[in-house]
Amino acid sequence: MKLWPVTGLFIGLLYAGASAMAETALSLYTAEYKTKLAGLSVTLTRTLTEKDGRYHLTQGGKKAFMVKLSEDSLFSVAGDQIVGEQFVYQLSGVSNRRREVLFDEEAGTIRSLRKKKWTEHPWSPEVLDRLSQQEQMRLKLLLAAAPPARISLSIVDGPKIKLKHFDLIETAVLETPVGALETVHYRLIHDEPDERSSDTWLAVDHDFLMVRTQHVEKGSETVIQLQNAAVEGQAVTGRAP
Repeated sequence: MKLWPVTGLFIGLLYAGASAMAETALSLYTAEYKTKLAGLSVTLTRTLTEKDGRYHLTQGGKKAFMVKLSEDSLFSVAGDQIVGEQFVYQLSGVSNRRREVLFDEEAGTIRSLRKKKWTEHPWSPEVLDRLSQQEQMRLKLLLAAAPPARISLSIVDGPKIKLKHFDLIETAVLETPVGALETVHYRLIHDEPDERSSDTWLAVDHDFLMVRTQHVEKGSETVIQLQNAAVEGQAVTGRAP
C-alpha cells in the first residue's frame, strides 16, 4: 500500500467530506465483525445507541456453548471528550474473565476490577475504559480539521491507568466484504514494541467506523474484520473491486 504524508493537500481534501458532516455528538451504528475467540471463529456484533444524551456501546458474540463474550460501556459526551459511567467485560466458556469499571464523579473515584481485585483511582473525565476508547478516537477524528499525527488516550484497566499513543501510519484503500473503503491507519505505540503490535483502520467516508484491527503478540495474531454495517441507518458500502 502506498504511504501518504501525514500532512498535505491529499489528506486535507480527503478529510473535507468527513469532517464537514461532523457534529459534537457521535453518529450511531450497528456493525458485524469476524474474529477468533479461544481459537474459534466468532461473529461479533457491535452497536452504539443513544438516549437522552447517554450512549450505550455494546459488543458481543458466542460460539455454541464453547465461548461467549459481552462488553458494555455507558458514557456521555461533553464537547470533544467522552465521559465514562460504567464498563463491564465478560468472557465465559473455555475461559472465564470479568472486568469492570465504575466512574463516580460525585465520589471523585474510578474503581476498576481486574483478576478479581478492585483498585481505586482519582476520578478524571479524560480516563476511558477499554471499549469507549475506540469511540473517543472516532470523536477526535470527526472533530479534527485533519487527521492528527498522534492521538493519545488514557485507559484504565485494573491497577493501572496507561497513557496510550496512537500514531498515524498512512491513508489506504482497504478491500473489505462491503467493498473498497478509504481508511486512516493508526498504530498503537507500545513501550516494548518487539512484544506486541496493534493496528486499527477506520473508514473515512463512514464517520470513522472501525474497519479492521490487528494485534500480534508473542507470535499470535488476532484480527477483527468488518463484515457489514449501517451508520445512522445507512448501509456502509465501498467501491467495487
